Amino acid sequence: MTHRVYIHEWESLSFAGDNDGYRKALFADRRQSFPFVKTIDETRVRFGAIDDSLLLSEKTLETSFKRQHLRWGRGNRIAATLALKLQEPLLALIDRYSEHRVGIIIGTSVAGMTETERFFLENKTDGRFRDTDLEMFNPARALSNIFPVKGPCEVISTACTSSTKALASAARLIKNGVIDAALCGGMDALSRFTLAGFGSLGALSSDMAQPFGEHRDGINLAEGGALFILSREPSEFELAGWGETSDAYHISSPDPKATSVKAAMQKALEMGQVVSPDYVCAHGTGTVKNDEMEALAIHDVAPDAFVSSTKAITGHTLGGAGALSVAATLLAMREKLLPANLIEDTVDPRLATIRLMTESKALPSLTSALCNSFAFGGNNAVLLIKRVTHATD
Repeated sequence: MTHRVYIHEWESLSFAGDNDGYRKALFADRRQSFPFVKTIDETRVRFGAIDDSLLLSEKTLETSFKRQHLRWGRGNRIAATLALKLQEPLLALIDRYSEHRVGIIIGTSVAGMTETERFFLENKTDGRFRDTDLEMFNPARALSNIFPVKGPCEVISTACTSSTKALASAARLIKNGVIDAALCGGMDALSRFTLAGFGSLGALSSDMAQPFGEHRDGINLAEGGALFILSREPSEFELAGWGETSDAYHISSPDPKATSVKAAMQKALEMGQVVSPDYVCAHGTGTVKNDEMEALAIHDVAPDAFVSSTKAITGHTLGGAGALSVAATLLAMREKLLPANLIEDTVDPRLATIRLMTESKALPSLTSALCNSFAFGGNNAVLLIKRVTHATD
């Protein structure tokens, strides 16, 4: 027997703030500019950092959750802050199904890189640093230290599709009866290493990114993410489908024909038995090639859907990007209001025609949406979210 998979509670953190701040920013008339940070070579670039006052402190976490060889660095602080807001419903599910029937599936790309960089850049003066700080498993390790979960506990690291794949992986486990519920999603924290890498590729915007804009010149990196509780118990929102493909085209550039991206979108729609979604929350990074490719894919697969990118609001949070897209989509469905594609540029007339939202729009009939995520190496992941009135297993 297979089960339908439902999304229950969720929490997000980004430059826009927590869930409430994100909701307000999504439906505002204008976006806020990200402040500048310096890269390793002292280049100034815009970066969307989380307000530190929103995060639980390292001292608080160390006092509350003691475990040898676990460092409550910035990435783990983001994970713990999100997860502890979901503590009550998650513990209820653990009590209902048992600790062996609940999993933790997290997506990330840089894990403890923040603390590792500080250790080396500050001449190795941090006596608390351990080589385990950099292990990719850290966010899941941190959350398993908070919750008594003995089901699958893992981290998926596939660059910018990490949290999208974490959601799909958790849903697959529930759908096939391996577990009954999961805490899943993903996040990433500030990393100068990542800034330097994207800078070397010429992918960083000279100012604020302009997704689908005529004069777009790159991305704004940021930190943040979101966590969700999935289970087979009916709720208002269903994770109804997913599609995962690979271009096998180029290590950092997407296939301009969008062949496998279109296949991922179609797989998600077919699984969820949706012909045409109401909305597409686009990957929409603001790079020339991504937006060109994605517009073509949406034009061919979902030409009637409304479209916007939320990265103008949150920045590109890499491993957390897909999770923030899902959070934005759920907020839109709950509000029955589509978020605008907030840019200061004109829409690029050379792109394939899509129904790009230049301002927020009320849409009472908003019941289905695709969330697109694409990563280096042509790694593509797409989720289909459905709003259900009378959910049954």
